[in-house]
Amino acid sequence: MFENLSFKKKFIALIALLVVLGITAYKRSFSITLDARSNLKASKLKLAEVSNSQHKIMALKTEVAYLDKIIGKEAANADIVQQEILNTFNSISNGSELVELEEVHAANNDYFNIYSNRLILSGSFKNLLEATYHYETDFDYSRVVSLKFYIERVPRTKRKKLFEQLIFQNYEKIK
Repeated sequence: MFENLSFKKKFIALIALLVVLGITAYKRSFSITLDARSNLKASKLKLAEVSNSQHKIMALKTEVAYLDKIIGKEAANADIVQQEILNTFNSISNGSELVELEEVHAANNDYFNIYSNRLILSGSFKNLLEATYHYETDFDYSRVVSLKFYIERVPRTKRKKLFEQLIFQNYEKIK
């Protein structure tokens, strides 16, 4: 059968057979191997991401603790924060006087409920600074966001009196 064919035709038939066998080998073996190799690389990346997730969780916990330190602890009720402001003022006892603690002002946006408390104190500059420092460093329920010193003349005695206005804010995430 092959004796009648020339060497040129035999060579072309051999090349065609080689191409057909190459395509068949690629479809049956090599493509499966290449897919398995790409799956292995993807699995290694996922494994690295999953093994790194514990580190990410710890980083997120640290970040939440840092944010709690900045914006204050999440309190169950805004009135509890106001009560803690009064309790902290009673523990300071440095000679400053409590003039007024206004009602809680609540505001909200899409993500947070924001509670503001306004505290007005009077006394000497040193005592007011000590009270402010105490609130700034030791008070965890809310953060001091505004501080204002001002002088008013008392109408009855016509003397000047130093006042300090502290505004506290704490945030509650809307769930």
